[in-house]
Amino acid sequence: MLHAYVDESERNEDYYFLGAIVGSKEQIFDMGEALKAVMRKHAETFPIKYTEELHGSAMMRAAKSPWKSLGMRARVAIYLDALVAVNESGVRVFIEGIDIAAQKARGYPNLEPAREVAFRYLFERIDECAGPGQRVQIHADDHHTAEVSRSNFTRYQIVGTHGYKSSKLQSIEPNMLFEDSQFELGLQAADLITYIYNRCKTIVEVDERATATKMKLWHAIRPAASGSRGRNRIWP
Repeated sequence: MLHAYVDESERNEDYYFLGAIVGSKEQIFDMGEALKAVMRKHAETFPIKYTEELHGSAMMRAAKSPWKSLGMRARVAIYLDALVAVNESGVRVFIEGIDIAAQKARGYPNLEPAREVAFRYLFERIDECAGPGQRVQIHADDHHTAEVSRSNFTRYQIVGTHGYKSSKLQSIEPNMLFEDSQFELGLQAADLITYIYNRCKTIVEVDERATATKMKLWHAIRPAASGSRGRNRIWP
C-alpha cells in the first residue's frame, strides 16, 4: 500500500497549485519521525513547541504565533531542515500548477475550474505510482473543499479523467481520507512543499536575499519532485 498526502496553495486568482507526497508506509513513517526530530531539535533553542504545526505560509510570513516571535533565520532554518528530512525519506513529490490567465487565453468553450484541472492531472500521476496489484490511499486536508474533492474523485473513477490519457484511477482507494493537518505530518510536509513552489514561481521578491532563501528551500526538496522521483510543472 502506498500513501499520498495532498495539499493545495493559491496565489490570489492567478495561480492554483496542488501538490502530493507519495510513499510507502515505511517511508511515510520515517519521514514523520525525521520531522519530529527536526522540531524537537529546534524546540531546544527557540520558543516553539515540538508539536507545533509546520505551515509554509505562516512560517515564511511570520503570520501568527509562534512563528511571529522567531526571526527570519530561525524560521528558515526549521523550514530547510524539514524539507531535507522529507527529501531524505525517499518519498516522491508531484506538483501540478495552473496559470489561470494562460488557461483562459486558450479560449476553451467550456473552461474547467483550475482546481479541477490540477486535481485530474495530479491524481493521474499518483495512480501511475502504483505497481502491479498495489493500491494507493489518499489523505487530504479536511477543509471547505473536501466535498468537492470527494465528488470529483468519485466521478473520475466512474467515467474516467478527461484528455488523451483518460484514467479511472483504478489503483487509488475509493475512500479518500480527510484529516486535520494539525495532527498529520504528511499533510504538513505537503503544505511546506506546495507553498514554497508557489512562492518560487509566482512572487518576484524585492530583496535578493529573499530570492536566495526561497530558492535554497526549493532546491532542498527539488530532487524528490523531478527526474525519476517526481514532477513539478505549471500548465499550460
